[in-house]
Amino acid sequence: MEEVTLEIENITPLFIAGADQRYIENEGLRTPSLRGLLRWWFRAIMGGVKFSTGDLNLKSVKEEEEKIWGSTKNQSKVSLKIFPISLKISTFQNIRGRGIKYLSYGASDRPYIDLGSQFKLHVIFKRSISNEDKKKVIAALWLLLNLGNIGSKSRKGFGSLRIRKDITIDEMEFINPKSLDELERYIRNNLKKCLRIFGWNGSISRSTSLPQYSIIAPHYWRMKILSNTHNSAIDAINYIGEKIREYREDRGNPSARHTRHTRRGTFSYWVTKDYHSVKSIYTKGSPSTPQGSIFGLPHQFQFQSLPDRPKAMVKGIRHDRRASPLHIKIWKLDNNQFAIGLQLFKSLFLPENRLRISDIRNPNIKADVNIPSYSYLEDFLNRLSGRWITI
Repeated sequence: MEEVTLEIENITPLFIAGADQRYIENEGLRTPSLRGLLRWWFRAIMGGVKFSTGDLNLKSVKEEEEKIWGSTKNQSKVSLKIFPISLKISTFQNIRGRGIKYLSYGASDRPYIDLGSQFKLHVIFKRSISNEDKKKVIAALWLLLNLGNIGSKSRKGFGSLRIRKDITIDEMEFINPKSLDELERYIRNNLKKCLRIFGWNGSISRSTSLPQYSIIAPHYWRMKILSNTHNSAIDAINYIGEKIREYREDRGNPSARHTRHTRRGTFSYWVTKDYHSVKSIYTKGSPSTPQGSIFGLPHQFQFQSLPDRPKAMVKGIRHDRRASPLHIKIWKLDNNQFAIGLQLFKSLFLPENRLRISDIRNPNIKADVNIPSYSYLEDFLNRLSGRWITI
């Protein structure tokens, strides 16, 4: 067997979905989670290469994946082992910021593996693996560490990892860029290497239909590295969370400023631009597509001004959930500066191509509308200052 060893650390809070959330230090970085994410990135780039060359057969992508990573019929040609070097557990108790609370909704009361915790990752290749497939595994690992995250809320910027020491494995560079310029060159150059390893010849798909899942391919993937850096990872996540929140809220409409009374007092807030389109199921108005749903499903609304304060849910007709096509990545640069990358994966949003707005308590109160447009998400990205990376 041949082995590759990397020392890695997390630079943003890492939520682990362990069996006992009271003692997540007993979980650490879980091998099944890491393996699943490596397979996800493997599918994303292998699918992108095949889609670009006109091979739209998902079966062939699955066969390539199972050949390396295993299936119920075949053993994996790759083993993973993860050992903690240093581990610190924290909570959000002392973290302030509406943006980070917004992005961590549903997980902010959970403990997390704190910034700077370190791990040793062993990637062990069995003798039966070919050099070509070994390179594909290393490329998938590069994608995970440099473009992806791990753990719960990983698409929201949580669980960003980086290597502790620069290393080159075959032709893939694993480094920590020192500046935004170096970061841009590093991502561009090594992403091209990944595509070449997976067999991309520069062709572009002529298909007008969206792929069935997230892929890295021309027209269907791009990334924006934002121009401004931040003094901490928490500041970076809080900043982009505030930007998303500000974009989705209807702040240009004075009537969208609402007030709520609670036991702790009175506070005001902005409702989203989708508020009235969802509320129409109760007011007999004309329902329209809640465009903010492009950020992910399901999405819940509550209407304080209506009798009984009803709650409504937006989701697919047959699919309750749809993960966000926007992936947030945080990088740590020199001088403890943190950069933000936003990736857009354009794929089929829902197989049924329709959304359902329905009352939570009475599902007979409902309306079906069209799915949201990617242009709403693209408009958000275009408003931010930064540099695009495309294929």
